Amino acid sequence: MTEGRSPVRLGLADGPDQAVEWAPWIGPFIVLGTRLRRFIPKLDGRQLVLAVSVPQRDYAAALIASGWMLSSPAPELADPIEVFRVATQATYLRGVTNNRINTGMFTWLHADSTEPRVLVAGKLLPVARYEAVAELDAPVESSHSMLPTPGFLAQHFGASASWAQRMAAPPSDLVLVGTKKWLLEDLAACIGNVADTTDVPCPLSNYVLPFVNGAATWSTPVVSAPALADAPYLVEQYQSAILDGYGAIKYLNDIPAPIVVCVIDRSVADESAEETIMEARSSNSRPISLKGELHWRPPVGVEALAFTVAP
Repeated sequence: MTEGRSPVRLGLADGPDQAVEWAPWIGPFIVLGTRLRRFIPKLDGRQLVLAVSVPQRDYAAALIASGWMLSSPAPELADPIEVFRVATQATYLRGVTNNRINTGMFTWLHADSTEPRVLVAGKLLPVARYEAVAELDAPVESSHSMLPTPGFLAQHFGASASWAQRMAAPPSDLVLVGTKKWLLEDLAACIGNVADTTDVPCPLSNYVLPFVNGAATWSTPVVSAPALADAPYLVEQYQSAILDGYGAIKYLNDIPAPIVVCVIDRSVADESAEETIMEARSSNSRPISLKGELHWRPPVGVEALAFTVAP
């Protein structure tokens, strides 16, 4: 899957306790997400459009999104005690312990003791319990959740070593557009290494971190395609957008992200998505070689086309 590493066998399951079946297309879609992030410095101000035609849309967007997120650089955060020392009661924080995430308002720090303690999001804990803390940009309701497990994929991509930091300050550079219910169901699917009998599969949402009610950490908005008709601002200021199905692809020309992935579902008898993409391709586009420039090869049964256009 990545340079310098042995190939791995991946599988999806409906839950962590379900049997995991290997599928040869899983790895390539995850790798595609990593390749797209690496391609950003080569865009030179242009927009990359990648169309991926699949027999069925299931999981494709979620897997590409997982690769994108796992290949993000680890955030560099100050030591938790330093973050607490400069915080005020107008500061909102996300703090990560070895098993939980607490997100909400900072209240106070009692540092004049042998065991400094801090009150964040209504939770009083020793400062030493926190492995990573990040300041939030806006006020939020207090929320608490278990720390998502890094699972096999994070270990394979080297993200598990900085897992607490990634959960405290995840990137906010990806948006998923399509049928929201389907995308969230895909993200709930669990992934694991079928070659390792001790591996416990974890949901793809642990990597993509969609905005959902009650989550203490989040990263990726999942936008219903019809919402873009009245609210195009929902997809602004993202580095990458994944458009799942024609309902989303028809807004291709309104997406400003430098990287746009269009997932075309061939099980739907409608050529409108292809027509929209080919129309975009006819406007001052430059072809991009999947193998030579993106360094990616589509799996069997998948067709792909890439090109750049002027913004």
